[in-house]
Amino acid sequence: MRKNYILAYSAVLFTLSSCLDTEPETAIDADNVIADQKSAEVALVGAYSGAQSFAGVSVVAFNSAADNVVASTSTLNVIPHLQAAGSSAFDPTSGGGYNTYYSAINLINSIIDGVNSLNDGAFTGSNKSRILGEAHFLRALAYFDLARTYGRVPIVLHPSTSGHSADGITQSSREEVYAQVLADLTEAESLFDNSLSSPARASIWSAYALHARLALYTEDWQSAATYASKVIESGLFSLTTTPDGFFSNKLSSEAILELVFSTSDRNPFFTYYLSAAEGGRLDYVPNPEFVQILNEPSVAGLRSQFVKVNSNGIYVIREYDRQDGSSSIFLLRLAEQYLIRAEARAHLGDLDGAVEDLNVIRRRAAVEEISTSGLSVDAFLLALETERRVELAFEGHRYSDVIRTGRAAEVFGAYNENYKDSRYWVFPLPNNVILADPDLTQNPGY
Repeated sequence: MRKNYILAYSAVLFTLSSCLDTEPETAIDADNVIADQKSAEVALVGAYSGAQSFAGVSVVAFNSAADNVVASTSTLNVIPHLQAAGSSAFDPTSGGGYNTYYSAINLINSIIDGVNSLNDGAFTGSNKSRILGEAHFLRALAYFDLARTYGRVPIVLHPSTSGHSADGITQSSREEVYAQVLADLTEAESLFDNSLSSPARASIWSAYALHARLALYTEDWQSAATYASKVIESGLFSLTTTPDGFFSNKLSSEAILELVFSTSDRNPFFTYYLSAAEGGRLDYVPNPEFVQILNEPSVAGLRSQFVKVNSNGIYVIREYDRQDGSSSIFLLRLAEQYLIRAEARAHLGDLDGAVEDLNVIRRRAAVEEISTSGLSVDAFLLALETERRVELAFEGHRYSDVIRTGRAAEVFGAYNENYKDSRYWVFPLPNNVILADPDLTQNPGY
C-alpha cells in the first residue's frame, strides 16, 4: 500500500514564496532536512506555502458548496451535490484538497520532529519554541479543516520517509481528529510568548482564536467564550472602520492571521472570481439571492461593499479582486471572534452579553442594533446565523456553519434533496485516494 498523498523526504522541494518577506533556499537536503535554525526557518516558510495551498482550496470548496456562491454557468444550481468519482461537482477543488493537506502535514511533521531532535543551543533566544509553536499551530489548522471537510481522516503525526511509512493508519473519527487539533493548539499555546510580530505569522493570538473556533464546533461553549475573550480583550486588534477594511488593506487592525500573497506569489484562486476583462475566468459569482440580502440595508448594511458590479453588469466578489493576484486569505479576524463569543454566550444563558457582541458587528456595518426585549435564545441564534452569513460572506464559513448547527436539511435541503440525508454533510474522499490506499474507506453514501 502507498500513502501517495505523503511527500517523501527525497521529494521535498519547496515553492518558496515572498509572502513572509524572506529569501530562503529553494530546497532542503534530503539527508539532513532540519540541521539548524536556518534550515528550520526555511522549512517553516515552506509550511506556510503549504497552508496557502490548502487554505485556498478550502475557501473555494466551501464557498462553492454553500448558498452564498454559485457557478457562473449554472446560477440556479445553488447547492451542488458532491460526487465521489474523483472530484466534486464544483471544480477545481480536487475533492476538497485532501492531498494538499497531507503534503503540508508531512512537511510540518518533519519540522516538529526535526526541531525537537536538535539541542537548544542550535537556536538563538526563544526561536526553537517559536518555530515549534508555529508548526503545531499549522498542523492544528490543517487537521481542523480536514475534520470539518471529511469527518473521518487518518491522523499522521510523523513524517513519511517512504511510500510505506504510513501503512496501517486508518481513519480516525471526527471527534478524535478534533482532540488532536486541541492537543496541537495546547502545545502551541505553551510554546508561544504573548508577542505579535505580524499577523502574517502564527502567534499565541491565532492559537487562541482557532481554539475558540474549535470549541464552537465541539460545542464547548465556555471554552469558546473564554478563548474569544482572550483575543477580543487583548487590546491588540480592532475592527476596521468599514466592513471591507479587512480586505482593502493588507494586515489590517482586524487581522489575527492572514496569509499574504504578492505579485510574484499570487493567490491561486483570484481568477475564479474575476471576469476575463480583469484577468480571470469568472468561474463563480455571488448567488443572486444572496446579493439581494447583501443589498438590503436592514440586514447587511455597509456589507454591500463585499460585492460589486463589473463592466458586464454582473455582480462579482470583491474580497479577492486584486488583479495582480495579491489578495490575502483571511484565516482569522476579530469580527469572527465577536460572533463566536456571541454564540457561546447565548448557549451559556448570557443573552445580554450575546446581543452586545452581535451589536458590535452590526454597528460597524451600520445596521440597526437588536434588543433582548422579547428575544428567545432560538430567535437569537437564527439572527446570529444570518449575521455570520453576511459578515463572513466569502471566507468559507457558511457551509460548515449550516452543517455544524444541524440545519443543513432545512437550509440546504430546500435547494438539494440530498442534504436531507445527513450522510451528505461531509465531502467524499477523492476516488484516487481510496483506490491507492486500502486502509481507507469512502464516506457512507458515496
